[in-house]
Amino acid sequence: MKALQELRSATSLEAKAGQIQQFYEKVIHHESGIMYSLMKIDGDRIRPFAPEDFAGKDSFDFSQWRIKPNGHWEVLNNENSITTSGIYLASQAYRYQATGDEAALLEAAKAFGSLDLIYTFGERDGRPGWMGKPYGFRLSDQTSGDQYLDALWGLFAYHRIAPAPHKSRIEQMIIGFADYWRSIDYKIIYITSFWDNKLEQYAYNAIFLAINSVAYSFSGNPVHLQEAEFFLNRAKWHEENNMDKFRRAHAEEREGDWKFNKLVKGHLSPGEHLCWESTIHSKFVAVAAEIIHQTNAGLIGDKLTPALIKWWSTWHYGIEDDLLPYYYFLVDTIRDEWRPAPRTPRLPREEWPLGHPFISYSSQARWMEPLCRFMYTSVLAAKYAKPIADEAHQLALRIMGSVDDIRIRWFYDPDGSQIIPELDYMNNVLSSEMPATYLAAFWRGRMERLW
Repeated sequence: MKALQELRSATSLEAKAGQIQQFYEKVIHHESGIMYSLMKIDGDRIRPFAPEDFAGKDSFDFSQWRIKPNGHWEVLNNENSITTSGIYLASQAYRYQATGDEAALLEAAKAFGSLDLIYTFGERDGRPGWMGKPYGFRLSDQTSGDQYLDALWGLFAYHRIAPAPHKSRIEQMIIGFADYWRSIDYKIIYITSFWDNKLEQYAYNAIFLAINSVAYSFSGNPVHLQEAEFFLNRAKWHEENNMDKFRRAHAEEREGDWKFNKLVKGHLSPGEHLCWESTIHSKFVAVAAEIIHQTNAGLIGDKLTPALIKWWSTWHYGIEDDLLPYYYFLVDTIRDEWRPAPRTPRLPREEWPLGHPFISYSSQARWMEPLCRFMYTSVLAAKYAKPIADEAHQLALRIMGSVDDIRIRWFYDPDGSQIIPELDYMNNVLSSEMPATYLAAFWRGRMERLW
């Protein structure tokens, strides 16, 4: 698409932000008012996924789901609609605060409307506070705490500048988030697996701590403060990052922490394990920690800076100088080194972790979410973490400068053999995070006078 190719010739970061803003707001809003998630880059246009994109392709098994998508196109169109809406809402709030541009307020209202509609699905299902991934632009029973974090981030950022009716609804929604999760004791089924978020001590602990901290700031209800304190008392995210956790797990020989290693069986050296979507938790901790700091500084105390330093420091794992992150990479927990994972045969379908068609073999496919997450984490580290502020500032600039028609995608197959034909719908897909995260990082950095 020409608009994406033109990112390579942007004369400044602000010009690039303008280019992204211009094309993104034209394609990302569905007629229902809910924002799309991943979108197909089809020649000269960006479009929703359609049934014909999945003829003969692999998908999830939806047979056990209460509410079944009509097909995998609905999954990709809406897998991250909550996250996309939340990040974009934050970006437009920052844009308005940095520029006073009324157009930013209009886009913010659209992003807020998307989250509001998704929240309304839960209300109509008798579950106020439930934010299901809106597959097919309707209710679903699938979600995750990180979706809630991005919704919280956007709503919290917008609350400062929102009109009164939106402010009131935001407060109702966030209190609803806290009350709903408490009512289910923080337990969900994620795709096919049981997930007890109450046991979390790292990124997801920070997420639920932040939700309850904001809820308490709006409600004054001591129950919300008690929940926040519960998560704080279990928290390790201010002391360790996921790499620290993996090193400790290896030292203690806890096999349960290596559930994805079967993808690379026979390829691991002593001390190595397969890293799967671990370093990207940095943004969850960074955003959550700042929100806790802003709503209840006494609760978080002096934990913000060490948390940012800990999690920002993981940015280089899986990322070489080309700034094209590997989806799969092997981390040596003894020597603190990493290498790309090998391309391996697929496991039998019954052995796919989470029943996920892509998590069925390892490859050297690249994906751009780590760039998104570390770009924004770097902005917050530059603001709050003095010992690494200069390095974080430079990394934010470097990542933003690298964003082009490749790095604005979801996945990239560097040699055409890493993403198998059964999954080739993953090629040429607009990232559900990069456009909005670029805008959020740029405008937040402008607010903080970083550029």
